[in-house]
Amino acid sequence: MKRFEALDSWRGIAACLVAFYHLQKMSVNGHLTGLALQLNSYLFVDFFFVLSGFVIAANYEQRLAEGYSPWRFALLRFGRLYPLHISVLLACIGLHLANAASGVAGVSAFQPPFWSADTIVANLLLLHSLHAFDFLTWNAPSWSISTEFYTYLLFAAAVALTRRRIVMLLLPVVVASALALCMLVHDMDTTYDWGLIRCLLGFSVGVLAWRVHRAAWLRSGTALELISIGLMMAFLWSAGGTRLSLAAPAVFSIVVLVFAAEAGAVSRLLRAPALRWLGERSYSIYMVHFLGWLLLVDCAKLVKRLGFDLISEIESGHPWKNDVVSLVYFLLVLGVAAGSYRVIEVPARAWFKRLATRAGRDARLAMRRPPAHEPV
Repeated sequence: MKRFEALDSWRGIAACLVAFYHLQKMSVNGHLTGLALQLNSYLFVDFFFVLSGFVIAANYEQRLAEGYSPWRFALLRFGRLYPLHISVLLACIGLHLANAASGVAGVSAFQPPFWSADTIVANLLLLHSLHAFDFLTWNAPSWSISTEFYTYLLFAAAVALTRRRIVMLLLPVVVASALALCMLVHDMDTTYDWGLIRCLLGFSVGVLAWRVHRAAWLRSGTALELISIGLMMAFLWSAGGTRLSLAAPAVFSIVVLVFAAEAGAVSRLLRAPALRWLGERSYSIYMVHFLGWLLLVDCAKLVKRLGFDLISEIESGHPWKNDVVSLVYFLLVLGVAAGSYRVIEVPARAWFKRLATRAGRDARLAMRRPPAHEPV
């Protein structure tokens, strides 16, 4: 896999910002969660989509066009996404059942609509964010994983059909997706309903950005890196839930193009070990941060039995107390993410890579083997 270390670090930073965004959505209002920049950090999901399209195109577009098996490609992408998704889903189900068994008020096992058995089946099949429900289910951030996996399949099919002329297909997809979102939801804040269109838009822009990068139209440096960061921050500060948010893929594609060159001082800073550590664990951070909040709430419930009502302290809205909660939450998320990366992500990725390699080798041997009716 071709790696862009500065972009990997950006992915880690974006995952942390999304985690803090959801913390603010849980009414933890401190100094770290009240800025307009933070309030609009849900848009960093579109950064993930753009970067995914860029990196996937960089590593697979040419190979798929030259005959690389779409089946092997799908198997590798499935192995990248699904093991952690299913692990966090099971953890969320386990926590919910534990709360139901302990007699938490208003909680029962598999109660509809949010905790019913059909939502579990949809999550298992990665169908939970294809407009199957009118709400987010279980591990809420996993909606994007559902849409991204099927976008991968569409990309492989598109390359197989068009070969190197995929740009002619992507341009109409970008225009149609943007218009559809503008008419259906009026902004970029769509998840369980039209999230697939949102993903198609960002991913397609990312693939087009790879084409621009490959053509070497853009030369980067420290000044351009700083300008792109300023543009991104200004956009996040002002976009919010307006139609302007539909420009998120375009804005993030500029950032991706600038930092893909890794030619400036900011890129050198992003290649620092601590930020690379975040980048390597960005998928885990993104996938476990909602679980981290659930764990924190359950810990607060245990502490409440000892006579200290931490939940009421959070809801009181005292900024400094909520800053402490934010820090504990962040450290908890990083700890869980470090464990899931080591125990789930790395082994699963290696196993699926071996499986895909073996499948490819078996396919080549089958092609070389003479037909049964011919003498050896």
